[in-house]
Amino acid sequence: MVLSFALAPGVVFGTAVAVVLAWVVYEVLFSPLRQFPGPFLAKFTDLYRARLVLAGRFEHWNRAWHDQWGSAAVRVGPNTISISDPDLIKVIYATKNAWLKTDMYRPNDLAVNGQRIPNIFNTRDLAFHAKYKTPIAGFWSQTQVLELEPLMDETLLLLVDTLGKRFADTPGAVCPMDDWLAYYAWDAVANVSFGRHYGFVEQGADVGGMIAESTAGLFYFAPVSQVPWVDEWLDKNPVMRFGPRPLLNGFLYTVKIISEYQQKLLGAAGVGGGNGGDAAERKKENKKPIEHFLDKYHRLKNNNSSGGGDGGGLDFVDDTQVTRWLMINVLAGGDSTAGAMRSVMYHLGRDPRVRARLVAELDGAGVTVPALYRDIRQLPYLDAVIWESLRVCPGVGLLLEREVPPAAGGGLRLPDGRVVPAGTKAGINPGVVTRDRALFGEDGAEFRPERWLRGDGEAEPDFARRHRRMLEATDFTFGAGDRVCLGKYLARTEMYKLVATLYRAFEIRPVRADQEWKCRNSWFMYQSDMPMVVERRGEV
Repeated sequence: MVLSFALAPGVVFGTAVAVVLAWVVYEVLFSPLRQFPGPFLAKFTDLYRARLVLAGRFEHWNRAWHDQWGSAAVRVGPNTISISDPDLIKVIYATKNAWLKTDMYRPNDLAVNGQRIPNIFNTRDLAFHAKYKTPIAGFWSQTQVLELEPLMDETLLLLVDTLGKRFADTPGAVCPMDDWLAYYAWDAVANVSFGRHYGFVEQGADVGGMIAESTAGLFYFAPVSQVPWVDEWLDKNPVMRFGPRPLLNGFLYTVKIISEYQQKLLGAAGVGGGNGGDAAERKKENKKPIEHFLDKYHRLKNNNSSGGGDGGGLDFVDDTQVTRWLMINVLAGGDSTAGAMRSVMYHLGRDPRVRARLVAELDGAGVTVPALYRDIRQLPYLDAVIWESLRVCPGVGLLLEREVPPAAGGGLRLPDGRVVPAGTKAGINPGVVTRDRALFGEDGAEFRPERWLRGDGEAEPDFARRHRRMLEATDFTFGAGDRVCLGKYLARTEMYKLVATLYRAFEIRPVRADQEWKCRNSWFMYQSDMPMVVERRGEV
């Protein structure tokens, strides 16, 4: 009896070793993914990838793996393949017969009172996605976005006025441009969403800590999304939640705004009807009514509550659904756009030659302050600067994972003949595909807007084909196919208007020519340490 107990620990240890060895042998010799090279530890656990994501530089590792093994498909997890071929974007992220998102997006669910609240960004359910996206998709078209331009101009003018007073007119003042671009991006999306600002630009501060809360949420989401089961024990723990509560204040703020909006509607109806809210205020001022997203979503609710109106009886549109739709604006409209804007301002600041050429183009076109989209949308060098900024620092820097569906041949057949089996997680990282050497050249790490212009001696059909392929790869920062980011036209419009307006009104440059930013990849790109000098250029 004593002997059996003495031997038990050894037996247990030996059994554990045998199981581990069998597992290693299986993964190395028999796994259906064994033909794909990759880091050794990644074959056995997603924790390896999660640790690299936590460090905030995953796109560098991801690119290095594809370079090291010279493979368009690299194994980055026990059941996860990273793809670097830009021609496969249309395959993996199809519009028809869309591939399912993987469970990596589930940690992005908002948890309120113990209940998970999915949304059209993170849901895996294609029917859910179609049901809740279809009624609002039209509001996000380029045409509809441009109807919001007066609201964008309000925020732009506030930013120009505030930067002028705080920095341009204050000797020796240094602008922490990374913070101010975040203030602007968040206030801009608030104005087109609710018809009011959060107050970040006006106060020059993160009012209510909403930006910090969002940032903490993404710092949590990025590594946990690589091992999504961990979220069940942390943020979604029913007994005690650990870690940040992503966008809780943003959710409560949105609920508060909708409540106040409802009170305005009731007040307007009590004095003779009307649309209420900010639209009514603009009518009093003899201004053309401008519907922000809350107006539009609320109109869907009113039109559909009785089974009529524009939506054809969508009885699910209530205040809760309006809140969920607006949370998409809050979720994606601030941090992602701020990161893209920082890339433009940082690279322009560091390259006086590019900056001078852009300013000359803006001056030659007689761009106003604020810049009107119709006047700047076809300026070739502004276009080149913005696309190049999105390329060298895409707004998203992790794999956009999808689940390989059953298909002829048993899965995803790659151009080299290898097959990624059905059920495998596969995805493309915008931070990898935008450095494709065959597409962007050997100098892909450099900021060179001229690559987006027609070269000397380059035939027009050749340029058009090259430009289209570069656009497809770089635009992937907004996703692609059926699950493409709804707000991409809004984000791009805001970027064009911001850059044209600021460089028409000011001379903006870094405090030191060799100033290096800090950049952290936590799904979105978070850049910091961007001190800049802001000087007026005179009356425009």
